[in-house]
Amino acid sequence: MIITLTLNPAIDHAVTLEQFVPEDANRIVSSRSDPGGKGINVSRVLLELGCESLAMGFVSGSRGRFLEQGLRELGVYTDFIHTPGQTRTNITIIDRKNNTTTSLNERGPATTQHHVHLLYQRLKRQLTPGDWLVIGGSIPPGLDGGLYGDIITFAKERGAHCVLDADGQALTLGIAAGPFLVKPNRTEVERILGARPKHRVSLVEAGQRIHQAGAEVVVLSQGSWGATLVSDGGCWRVYPPPVPAVSTVGTGDAMVAGLVQMLSRGGSMPEALRLGAAAGAAAALTEGTQLCHQADVMRLISQIQVQSIEPPAPAQQPALAGARADTSR
Repeated sequence: MIITLTLNPAIDHAVTLEQFVPEDANRIVSSRSDPGGKGINVSRVLLELGCESLAMGFVSGSRGRFLEQGLRELGVYTDFIHTPGQTRTNITIIDRKNNTTTSLNERGPATTQHHVHLLYQRLKRQLTPGDWLVIGGSIPPGLDGGLYGDIITFAKERGAHCVLDADGQALTLGIAAGPFLVKPNRTEVERILGARPKHRVSLVEAGQRIHQAGAEVVVLSQGSWGATLVSDGGCWRVYPPPVPAVSTVGTGDAMVAGLVQMLSRGGSMPEALRLGAAAGAAAALTEGTQLCHQADVMRLISQIQVQSIEPPAPAQQPALAGARADTSR
């Protein structure tokens, strides 16, 4: 079973404009709202790819009930804990003329240790050896930045494979707990390493540093430029085909879904990279918060190139920084 965990989910509301003009009335060309948050997006993509998952986490108020019901109507299994407050709304503004995407993300409702205790009880009931637990997004206000690391330790003790897609302190402390896989992008890498990788060698070196810090497999995503995977079993680089990108919303989450689906079925690292890259590229073809379509993934996967690369000799690296604020979705 694949379980996704989203502790600070959102209603993702995307609006598309011909051109965003500050200090003026802007006419919306189209808009849509979807259940959102990194783990939830992974569940949505897994469903599109024909793979079942269980979406867990916290939801709050009427927006939380809307999110939960929306997932159920799609066919995603859910086991959420209801907390006080109101699930946040994240607004994405897509400017067609300038080809820009701007996100306005709320913080989300504060959550208490009481609800964390309930979460552990649910996880204890749901997790079985061999399961995959995908943890994504930001930690709600009021909870410690080391929570993801604690959850990873808890899940590993029950024989689960843990995947982490977070940012800042939540990512740094989560890596220290030894997840199976992490998938930071270049900006997230810069936040935890203090410098942005600028070429292929520095990308691999950054992956090696994160690997040494605790993650078994590190996938450094670069959007339309592909991704680099670093592990004890080898290093690979994936090159997606050029696509007419409509929106970058959820492309990283789609990649995580593809990676996890293939690995959970016993696929190799190159096979996982290929499906992940195809799902990410397919998500770029859809407007707003729609994520990817299976037909696009299947069409693109044959165009994905995966190459083995020779890593530089690893060196002892300083500890990760990760003291900056968690700004992930």
